[in-house]
Amino acid sequence: MPRPAHHPRRLGAVFLCAALGALVGACAGPSDAPVPAAPQNRPAPVAAVSYGMPEDAASLVLPTTGADTRGTQGLDAFGRLAAAWAVDGCAERLGETVPDSPPPMFTRYHALPDLAFLDAHGFGGDTLVPGAPPATRSTTNTPATPSPRLRNCLTEGRAVGRELFQIYGPLQSAWFAEIAPVDRAPDVRKALAGLGDCLTAHQVNARDESAFLDLVDQRLQAADATAARGLGSVYAACMKPVEAVREPLREKAAVSFRVSHAAEIARVRTELPRKIGELEKRYRIRISFPKA
Repeated sequence: MPRPAHHPRRLGAVFLCAALGALVGACAGPSDAPVPAAPQNRPAPVAAVSYGMPEDAASLVLPTTGADTRGTQGLDAFGRLAAAWAVDGCAERLGETVPDSPPPMFTRYHALPDLAFLDAHGFGGDTLVPGAPPATRSTTNTPATPSPRLRNCLTEGRAVGRELFQIYGPLQSAWFAEIAPVDRAPDVRKALAGLGDCLTAHQVNARDESAFLDLVDQRLQAADATAARGLGSVYAACMKPVEAVREPLREKAAVSFRVSHAAEIARVRTELPRKIGELEKRYRIRISFPKA
């Protein structure tokens, strides 16, 4: 069972596959792929969202806190949303039926945990992005392999996702690589070492973060929503001291990173809002961001 959120080191082509794979079946994700959608009889909820681009578009690409990743999630999900509409429109023009697949969803980042969100909502299947194409169901037996014409539609969807991702993907990859060593800092290791005691104090039988997330996976597999919500609150409480150490280190890294990558950041600030606006107009959609 995969982890309940994205890990930010899933980058480059792998990250793009994760963004489009659920829609077009393009690739298989690694072990920390997002949790699958809730069972069919319990569909995932539509997320509570906010609309409107931030003043600095680069903030969507360079998160330093878990709360910041709500912007990053919205940006990633917007690429999936645009790709979904591209496939849907192409299929409609051709009289084809889009294969059943998970709809666009917001997916969280494990290494930048949004503790306030987890405390409020717990762990569980990721929430649906509003404005996705309506689900369609074929009245006939749909072939397991898409027709050549429909495969062209899936290719079109991938291309649309790349239009957006190529603007910010390289900078995002460089940023996540920059903050990856934070977890190896002595003060962070010391804070993480105390996680087991905190979990024990909350009557959770897990010696460390990995064991805790395994327990979360078990509860999700068992469709135990009550336990998954409760574990979110425990995780938020026990990880608070860890994030208190990690966040200043990420902020410090951001200062030097913004200087060394000034040209790339300037490009993102100019081109990202333009491309988002273009895709919003093309597919009559809006970029949105999850909120607690």
